Amino acid sequence: VYDECGICNGPGAIYECGCEELPDGGGAPDEACDLPTNTLYLSDGAVWYNVDTDIGGFQWTIDGTTASSASGGDAAAAGFTVQAAGSTVLGFSFTGGFVPAGCGTLTNLALVGESTGFSGIVFSTTVGTGFDVIYFEGGDEVCDCDGNIDEDGDGICDGVDDCVGEYDE
Repeated sequence: VYDECGICNGPGAIYECGCEELPDGGGAPDEACDLPTNTLYLSDGAVWYNVDTDIGGFQWTIDGTTASSASGGDAAAAGFTVQAAGSTVLGFSFTGGFVPAGCGTLTNLALVGESTGFSGIVFSTTVGTGFDVIYFEGGDEVCDCDGNIDEDGDGICDGVDDCVGEYDE
């Protein structure tokens, strides 16, 4: 049975905007430069980064799977040696090279399965000082036709929520 939107066994026009898809917002980034500052994100094996500090080295654990290799990206272009063995990824330069602050693809991983993210993330500057980088988990999903999200997790889209930051009763 097709609903009024032409989807077999679909839910029908459940949003006030009808059969159109909800507007973009939240969720996965479209490209590395869309990431918040000092974050990593895995997109189909490509490790995207957006940092405000030159990268002298990095290490992290792949959650949920393992990798058989790492190749390419800005780390390789900077002369880094990047190892991916098991669930550990390690990148550094024997010659003092660095990945300039900015955004792009840091490296590409050949994953054995589906990753759930990265943990134990360690980044260092060109002089070996650590700086904080986290894995980007994705933003909140759009919940209405105006692109609003449920910012405080109370089940009410915050575009029409008078109590943003507090739970409504």
